[in-house]
Amino acid sequence: MKGFDGKLVGSVYPITEAECELVHDAAIRVLAQGGVRCDDERAAEMFEAAGCALENNRELVKIPEKVVTDALDTCPSHFTLHGRNDPTHDCLIGTGEVHFCTVTGRYIDDIHTGERRKVTRKDAIDGTLMADALENVHGLYKPVMWLYDEEMICNSQILTTEWMKHTNKPGTWVYNTGAEHEVSDLIKMWQIAAGGEEEMQQKPHMLGHVVVNPPRVIDVHYTDWLMGFCDSGIPLSIESALMGGATGPATRAGMLVQCIAETLALVVQCQSYKPGHPLAYCSFSPAMDMRTGLWATGTPEFGIVGAGIAAMARHHGVPCAGFGMSDSCEFDQQMAYEKAMKMFNYALSGISWIIDLGGTAGFNLVSWPEMVLENEMAAYVGEYLKGIEVDEERLAVETILKVGPLPGSYMKEKHTREWYRKEFFLPKLGNKEFFESWERGHVELQEKAKQQALEILANHQSPVAPEIQQELDSYLGFCMKRDLG
Repeated sequence: MKGFDGKLVGSVYPITEAECELVHDAAIRVLAQGGVRCDDERAAEMFEAAGCALENNRELVKIPEKVVTDALDTCPSHFTLHGRNDPTHDCLIGTGEVHFCTVTGRYIDDIHTGERRKVTRKDAIDGTLMADALENVHGLYKPVMWLYDEEMICNSQILTTEWMKHTNKPGTWVYNTGAEHEVSDLIKMWQIAAGGEEEMQQKPHMLGHVVVNPPRVIDVHYTDWLMGFCDSGIPLSIESALMGGATGPATRAGMLVQCIAETLALVVQCQSYKPGHPLAYCSFSPAMDMRTGLWATGTPEFGIVGAGIAAMARHHGVPCAGFGMSDSCEFDQQMAYEKAMKMFNYALSGISWIIDLGGTAGFNLVSWPEMVLENEMAAYVGEYLKGIEVDEERLAVETILKVGPLPGSYMKEKHTREWYRKEFFLPKLGNKEFFESWERGHVELQEKAKQQALEILANHQSPVAPEIQQELDSYLGFCMKRDLG
């Protein structure tokens, strides 16, 4: 699926190339002198095979710079997240395109009642159909976080089944429950959705998150996922999830150093297990609000450190993904400015896969009208990224000479007819009325978004082939019988 591109993508970073070198050197010192803790013998063997030193009964891994640079040398500079059985939904990651992805939540603003309630299986279906219908939603995170009306032991499997049944757009996943069969079941479901195991290897449609537990701990569960993702051909999104001032330093530069040190540890682990496997750095490193003890995702430092991670990804020659989000607990002005600033900042820094559309309150609240609104916000960002394209036709000198001076009008000119739709942005939701006509009768922006969302829910049909839907249902039935009896 064609992303947004233009001369401004990758044009703005919060650190210089010289400062990237300083951050890299500092991260290497952390890895070589302090190392990372490793509680899983499988991971210890991966680090050992790469040339790392293991200490303290193999629980402390010291990673020298040569091991890091060797691992980086094997990382691809770009990869593709494929549309399932639909190449029009392919998303190029690391090639200068910016793609927008939905975020997830535990609660929903019910579009019919206005009630804020826990999400259900039906909401997972509706959220997937909404994302499938909107042109600037290039992919999905989980359509919702949990299914509160289903058994927890099969929650991820049910959620994934409904997701795969209702869109062919690519997606991204981080583990939910840690249940015994979660890794193998979900990979099997993704393979079914792709058309088979070999099809998934050749054209992966998922981006799999692998996270360090800060400060500097390689997690057992994420090693399970790293191996599962690599074995099935799924590219990795690797990230630190530190909280500045709590599990990371209280300076932006210090946060960035720890983020990169922990990310590089995962680069080494991944490339030791499967050299050449595609991966992207990922930003999700909020600071802690010292007044409440909560993470703060809507703040400038969250977006600035995220753009710093993008700068380091560019410095190391790998792609970058990033989480957006707002701290607001409702869909209000605070959410709008926090998201708009961060989306634009991320896009300018060249982050290829921005996870932010349709939700707020730190993975807690989703709304389908909000997804519609942010679909248009993404289009605005895409227009800004284009900048001003300069060529002979766009310079329009002959037309300028022909029309002016006054009285002259460009409205009847062929040049205008040829170019205005290409060069001028025409929003679908934003108001463009004259003030007096707007006063006489208008529809509020939120109501426009609600009506579009309701129309999608009433009319949009799943594009997934019936035989794939049936195979997914069949495998889910097997999982539920195995786990629930």
